[in-house]
Amino acid sequence: MREAAEQLGLSRATVYRLCADSALPHIRILNAIRIAPADLEAFIETRRGGAQRGR
Repeated sequence: MREAAEQLGLSRATVYRLCADSALPHIRILNAIRIAPADLEAFIETRRGGAQRGR
C-alpha cells in the first residue's frame, strides 16, 4: 500500500479508498491489501489516457 501510494503520489488513505471503491484492483489476504504491479500500471495508464482525451 505504501509503495502504491508513493508511485501514485497519493496518501495511503486515498489508495485505501480507491480499493474500497473498486477503482483500483487489489487482493486482500487476511488484513493485508496487495496491488499487483500490472494492475497499478493499468490504473495509471487509464487515468493518463483520460487526461489526454480531455485536452
